[in-house]
Parts: sequence; structure tokens; C-alpha cells
Amino acid sequence: MPDQAEPLRQLVKASTRDRGAGAARLVAVASGKGGVGKSNIVLNLALALADYGNSIAIIDGDLGFSNLDILLGLCPKYGLQDVMDNRIELADALTEGPRGISFVSGGGETLLENQSDWQLRRLVEQLAEISGQFDRIFIDFGAGFGRHTAELIGLCDELLLVTTPEPTALADAYTLLKLVLQSGGTPRTRLLVNRTDSVTAGMDASRKLQFVVRQFLRLDMELLGYLLEDAAVQRAVAKQHPFVLSEPHSLATRCVVQIAKNALCDQPLQPNVRHGIGALLRRFTT
Repeated sequence: MPDQAEPLRQLVKASTRDRGAGAARLVAVASGKGGVGKSNIVLNLALALADYGNSIAIIDGDLGFSNLDILLGLCPKYGLQDVMDNRIELADALTEGPRGISFVSGGGETLLENQSDWQLRRLVEQLAEISGQFDRIFIDFGAGFGRHTAELIGLCDELLLVTTPEPTALADAYTLLKLVLQSGGTPRTRLLVNRTDSVTAGMDASRKLQFVVRQFLRLDMELLGYLLEDAAVQRAVAKQHPFVLSEPHSLATRCVVQIAKNALCDQPLQPNVRHGIGALLRRFTT
């Protein structure tokens, strides 16, 4: 029986050749509001992308509240704070997870906003060191707003903006996007609506946010997809095992797999001096 995923795997290989070596796509994952399921989404999305041949790393940028290690049921020896404090190289802090994905736990006691310029420079230099090893590097930013957060997000290749249909979550997502824009520039922005009761409710929420973003920020935001409400997600969290692995036929898994396909079927990332690893290096090391 033919492998239905093979065409997408070939697309991934072609996209990697087009970008060239050392050009990992740097994707900021942010929400503005806590409790929207952002870390759970990025973990399961990374696993779905890995199944199609993408090499993925996740950096848990929420130094105060590390979640990825808990969701995976793992206890890494080192965290991102160890890297920023120059106790270890980022490459040595990477922990291997399921399907060959790599991740770095937050593992700190202070927020990203409280890091010094030297520590941020250290982080950027270390990201550049590992960039050539991966197709995509996700940075899972903590909830909330601040100068460093907005500027770092603005310099990434892409922003994956996660929200739920609740008005407060939509308002906070808009505020975050506004701050990123004010920080000096907004990367390609893609919206993901989580915990929606139906496709109709998800479409309604996405259209509302896309409308106000276009109207007041003059920004066209793409819709990457929806993740429908599913009890499988909470069961997986309780087991500390990602739902795409523990319940591969669940509604949540089918949604994430479709979102991964949407992410893979876009155009190859074109070089842009205003975004990506190079832009981060210029901002924090020159």
C-alpha cells in the first residue's frame, strides 16, 4: 500500500535544498495570554512535522515556567538558563525526544525580560551555532508582553500566534501583535485557533482577529488551522505523553496533522535580511 505521506516528505527535502544549509526556519510561538495550550500545540506539531521528515528543535523560552519537559515526562539535566549563563553550550543542552525531535527546557528562575543584553547575545550566538542542524527551530515564548519578547519575536522568520475563541484571548493576541509591530517589524504571521468547539466557531474567531489586525495594524495574517476541543488532549497531559503518540487516531491528532500539512505545503522560505538568525546576530552582536 503506498505511503500517503511520501509526497510531503519529498516536498520537505526539496524545500531544504532550496533554502540551503544553515538556514533553519526560526519560528516564534506566542499567545499573549496564558492557558491557551501553546506549549502543548508546539510539541505535538513538532512531532507531526518530524513524521514528515522535518528536523525540529524546540527552545522553551518560558524561563520561569518550563512546560515541555513536563509534557514529555522527561527530566533534562540542563535548561536554557544554563546556556544563557554560559555554563553549557546550547548543543549540549539539547535533549532528544520522540521521533527524533530535540528540545531545550526553560529551567530557569527569572523571566526572559530580566535577562541582560550579554545573556541575550549569548542565546543568539548559540542559536546560530545549531541552526544548520535543523529545518525548523521553534521558540516557545512565555505568555505576557515586554520589550525583549516583542523584539525577539519581531526578528524571527515567522510568528505562530496561538489563541482560543475567547474574547480575552483574542484581545491579548492582538495586543501582542501590536507590540511586536511597534518593536520594529513583524515577521510572517500565521494564526492557529485552539480549543474551538467547531470549525464554524474557529472560522468566526479567526475572521474577527484577522479583520481587526488588517484594519488597525495594516497586516495580513494567514490562518494556519484550528484545533478542535478534544478530551484526548487532557488525557495525554495527565499521562505526560503527547497526544499524537498516545492517541494517534483522535480528533486532536487529526487536526494537528492537517496543520502540519498546511505548514509544509507553503512556499519555501526566501532569504530576508530583516528576519531570521542573521537579523538576530546583527541586532545583538554588533
